[in-house]
Amino acid sequence: MEKFTVKKEQKLIDFVANSLNISKNKAKSIIDEKNIFVNNKRVWISSHILKKGDIVELIVPKNNQKWNIKNSILYEDDFIIAINKPPFIESERKKGSVESILREFKKDNKILAIHRLDRETSGVLLFAKNKKVFEKFKTLWRRKDVKKLYLAISHNEADFKKKVVNEPVDKKYAKSFIYTKKVNNGFSLFEVEIITGRKHQIRIHLAKIRYPIVGDKTYGLKNLTNPLIKNVKRQMLHSYQISFFHPFLKKKTTIFANLHPDFEAFKKLAKL
Repeated sequence: MEKFTVKKEQKLIDFVANSLNISKNKAKSIIDEKNIFVNNKRVWISSHILKKGDIVELIVPKNNQKWNIKNSILYEDDFIIAINKPPFIESERKKGSVESILREFKKDNKILAIHRLDRETSGVLLFAKNKKVFEKFKTLWRRKDVKKLYLAISHNEADFKKKVVNEPVDKKYAKSFIYTKKVNNGFSLFEVEIITGRKHQIRIHLAKIRYPIVGDKTYGLKNLTNPLIKNVKRQMLHSYQISFFHPFLKKKTTIFANLHPDFEAFKKLAKL
């Protein structure tokens, strides 16, 4: 995280472009990641007017190596493929998504994402090798015959071992089981099992019970002063296990995904 002092009134996009000596398009992409703080408050509007004396903090992007999908295959049989999805990549449909990268890697355009994870969420992501397999697995999802477990690091120390959250998401029934794994230094490590699969369900449910996920830019804390938190680029949410009775192999199948380095690093820093 680098800190800058604003010398004159200007738009945020102009300030970022000038400070980092980059184009406005590149500056816009950095702002869109929602990892910029102005006077300890997260700001992601390119046209936001900065005033003289404002303190701007941002994470200077690094040139990351291209993701190697081959090393991220967790499980494969004649019907499905499971990938340990990294953060900051879409699950499906778009060019550059895990689905499109996997199709290119396997040279097979019949591959379909069976479910999806948020762009910033990492972990187990399941793909079908053809439409018939896809439809069979979607039936498992509809019947809620798939057990999905996540790990989340949240603000505040939980005072419970288990909590059941029944809170509607987008006016639809949603249910989550939340288990406290460890608390320390003002944070909690949770294991979350979702019974339903509503959009942003875990993030919304944890925020509702006052344990917003660290790094969550939509439902998380708005004002941040802790430099440890400001350096977190994404929500600390990881899909670490999926289990189901395989409809084709006729056996219980459980797939695990190791934590991604950024999640593991924050977990260690927070001593969770």
